Parts: sequence; C-alpha cells; structure tokens
Amino acid sequence: MKTRGRPSTKSAKAAPELKAPESTAAKVQLSTESTNPPHLFVLPKDLSQDARIVTLENPRYFSDDRYVICPEGGFYEFTKVAAPRTTPRSWLLSAKKESEDGKEPGADDDKSAESEGYVMKTASLLVATPIDPLFMVLSALSPLPTTKSSEPAKKLFLSGYDYFEKMSKVSPHFARFSRIESIRQLLESRMAAVCDTVEAGDETMYRLNEEKLLGELLKKSKKMVKKGLPASMEEKLVRKSLDPPMLGIKRDDSSLSEPAKEDDAATPDTQTTVSDTAASSFSEASTAATSFSEDSQVTITLDKPAGPSPIDAPDGVAELLRLRTALFFICSAYLAPHITESLKKLLPTSTSNVDFAPLDTHLAHLAKLRQDALASRSLGDFSRKRSMAAEDGEIRAEKKRKEDEDEKRKKANQSRGVQALKKVNVSGMKKMSDFFKKK
Repeated sequence: MKTRGRPSTKSAKAAPELKAPESTAAKVQLSTESTNPPHLFVLPKDLSQDARIVTLENPRYFSDDRYVICPEGGFYEFTKVAAPRTTPRSWLLSAKKESEDGKEPGADDDKSAESEGYVMKTASLLVATPIDPLFMVLSALSPLPTTKSSEPAKKLFLSGYDYFEKMSKVSPHFARFSRIESIRQLLESRMAAVCDTVEAGDETMYRLNEEKLLGELLKKSKKMVKKGLPASMEEKLVRKSLDPPMLGIKRDDSSLSEPAKEDDAATPDTQTTVSDTAASSFSEASTAATSFSEDSQVTITLDKPAGPSPIDAPDGVAELLRLRTALFFICSAYLAPHITESLKKLLPTSTSNVDFAPLDTHLAHLAKLRQDALASRSLGDFSRKRSMAAEDGEIRAEKKRKEDEDEKRKKANQSRGVQALKKVNVSGMKKMSDFFKKK
C-alpha cells in the first residue's frame, strides 16, 4: 500500500521565491473631472455693474445662446477661440500672487507657499464682441411663419412694447432688461432705421420695411469691404469666381530662332517665347514685353510677382462682388433664413444706389466661357489626362488623410478595454439576440 510522500526539499529550494507585486498606483492622485467646468471669458473693461450674461434666442438659428447685456454699452455676443481638434491643448490658470501691501512678492519671500490654480481641459476662451441690437429684435419684427401658405402673412403696425413682449416670451432673461429705459431707447432707435413708423397718440408704431433693412445691411457691407475682406474669403469667393478659364496653349518649338537660343544660353534670366495667340493668356503673369520680332513673336520676361496679381475683370465688377459677398456673409450669420430669402429676391429690383447688373452679366459671361472650354477639351490630350490623374491622386490622398485622422481620433476616444475586445475572435459564438428568440 503506497502513501503520499512529502515533496523533496531540493525541489522546494530550487523553486524561485515569489515576489510580492509592486504597487502600480500613481504617485500623484488627480482630482475627478468636473461635470460643470469653468469657462474663460474676455469681457470689455468698461462694462457697468448692472451688466449680465443672459440667455437669448439666436436670431439666425432660433436656439438659446449666451449674450452680454449692458445698460450703457448695449449687446455683446460671444466668439469662441479654441485650438483645433487635431492638436488638443490644455491651459493652467493661476492667480497672480501679491503681498498684503499690494506689491509683488520678492525672491526672499517664502517659496514653499503654493498658489491655487486650475487646469482647463480645452484651451478655449470666449471673447465678448459688440453686436448690433437690430439683429436681436429682427426675430420679433419678422417672426418665423408657422404655416406654409402661398401668401405671406400680413404685417401690422405694433408698438415697441408689443415687440419687447414677444422677445420676452422666447427669452425670459430679456424681460428684466426690457424695463430699462436705455435698453428700450437703443432698440427703438434701431427699429426706426428699418421700419415704417406711425404716430398713434403718444406712442410710436413700427412695421418692418425690407427695403430699409436691405439699405442698412448694404451700409454694413460697405464698411466691411472698406476695411478689407479676410484673405481666405478674398481668394475663394472673389478671385476664384472672377478667374477666367485657362485655354489650351500650343507651343511651336520650330519657330524659335537661333539668336534667341544664344541669348537664352548667355542670360540667366528665364525667358519664354510664345506666339501672339498665347500672349493674351500670359498678360497677367508677365511684367514687361521686351521686343517684337519680325515673325510676330513676343519675348516676355517672367519675374516672381511682388504681390497678388490684379483681378482680370471690368472696372467696378470686383468691388461689386466683394460687396455682395459681404452682404451674404452678414445674412448667413445674423439673419433668419426666411428673411435672407426675401432679401435675395428683393436685391435685383431694389431701389438702392447699388446696381449688381454688371456683375451678373460678367459672371454669366465667365460661366459661358467655362462651358466652352470644357467642351473644347479633346479626349486625346494626354497632358490633360495626366493632369486629371494628378488631381484625382491629390483628392484620394486628401481623402485618405482625413480618414486616417478620423480613425486616430476615434481610437483616442476609446478605452483600452474596448480596443482589446475588438481583437477577440468571435467566430462561432452566438449573438446576444439568439438568447432572446422565441423557442
């Protein structure tokens, strides 16, 4: 009969001793993330003590947004300035430490004292910028139609008090400020600029006049154009729209004379010889035509442009396009869609001193040129095929780059557990829905 023996002592000594697991806890414990983190505001320095941050209806999207109302300064909107999502950043905010007598602490002061600070998860701030009160009251002057009828609703003369009551119903925070005399006078003065007025006793009645509203917006657009449009808006919406189509250019290498070749070898400047038919297309890029040859050829010296090339358009057309671009930008940012559509229909027949007919004529001419250039392109032009292939390659590369950025952003928002579960082989396993089927 065999019995269970004791394990040998040699094997016990040979077995390595198990070490106690080291602590993986972080040395510095971070506090839990706040559910209502603070925001960083940049406010005007001359705000009165009665100024408040309130919630009002957005005149464009009819949603609740934050604004600043000051009885002395008027209305302010918040513009968010933040880092791009592709490069997230954080801010460390800390108060400036001062001594009891109001002076800055010196180097001899106690350095062990730590000032309290706060780490903002997103590096963003909200800047309060002035906004015309006219945009805030437009939602009451021309409310959103409730029914889709063929005829527009009849507009009636109403008092300023009635319009302020409409604003207070959709924005309860405004009710307190509607009783302040300075706020009432400011809104009524802006309403008088775009409304027909009628005196009814001691009270003034207002009704929106779209012709006057368009005139006010054109004044704002002219100021915007006078200060200069942003570079991106100028390039994409003005220059690109007025850029004529590039027609095909045929080069005749045999027409190059021998003296011209010797001059090219002797001078370091870059020179190009083209025929009269191609001279017009290069007139914008060239800086000077040096001489005319007997064979009706032009020698043009190409230099690096010091600044942006002038726009090839009739006089006044570029200014009209800038003005209309600024007008549409203001409408798309501050006006409701139904007001914007009515103003666009009114613009061609408006009695204002701005005539956009030359602009429309030139844009129609450019559209016809682009259609003719597209139709004249031959399918056997291999250079065009290569350029189209290059453009397609750039588009595909840009699309792939965006997909990679989206994928990286999704992976960054996923926890390690979710990423590990995605690697599990689920082939042959039942789905959760199979357990809840009727037997």
